[in-house]
Amino acid sequence: MNSTVKIDTEKCIGCGLCCKDCTSRVIVLQKGKAVMMAEKCLECGHCVAVCPTDAFTMSGYDMSEVKPYDENVFGIDEDILLNTIKFRRSVRHYKDKQVEKEVIKKIIEAGRFTPTGSNKQRIRYIVAQKSIPMFENEALKTFRYLKRLLEMVSRFVKLPYDVSGYKLKPGFFFHGAPTVLFVISDDDVDASLASMNMELMAEAMGLGTLYVGFFVVAAKMSKRIRKRLGLAKKEKVVTCLAMGYPDVKYMRTVPRKKAEIEWR
Repeated sequence: MNSTVKIDTEKCIGCGLCCKDCTSRVIVLQKGKAVMMAEKCLECGHCVAVCPTDAFTMSGYDMSEVKPYDENVFGIDEDILLNTIKFRRSVRHYKDKQVEKEVIKKIIEAGRFTPTGSNKQRIRYIVAQKSIPMFENEALKTFRYLKRLLEMVSRFVKLPYDVSGYKLKPGFFFHGAPTVLFVISDDDVDASLASMNMELMAEAMGLGTLYVGFFVVAAKMSKRIRKRLGLAKKEKVVTCLAMGYPDVKYMRTVPRKKAEIEWR
């Protein structure tokens, strides 16, 4: 990508922190000032973040989004964060209340600012509300076909799971959630990390969420779903997050198996 980094030489004090922290190694000191030595960089913004005098800007980006560090508003209490993670549940019961657009935008912000490999930032988001019944209907068609196929195969081969109990009717995928967020990318890791941050943000805003893995399977198999989502050739639905205001109240965390850890 073309470099958009600009350096205000009047502000630059030649401390060299930007040179040390530049992941592309394209910033050097010349005559006591920071200088870009290449036309291309990752645009990761480390130089913007590390500069003590705010000498760096990046054209093509909204620099008003850049906020100076303040420990009073940026710090996270580790115990509260861990308890939030422990308490989170997959929600399958939602109130008949739509999630406001501003709330959804803030949740997506948590995804937008999640780091991506090599700063690719190749993630996009599709918010379904009115179109949820259409997407669910297309996914049901796919799964009904898949169920018939697996039931036929199971007559001759023992499958690792029994699909006969699946009730493939409206609500099977999204459980009545008023909003569904499709996270689209060509990179599973980047999109999954963004989804995790969005899930935490949704939790902080009083929403319940559910990772709908079955829809991801349907989207892989169905050309109609891919077409309706407008997916490019290499794009896929990496995660599908159903969300809404929960119509269930949990009173405590749940047990988990002990972590298997090797210290080497």
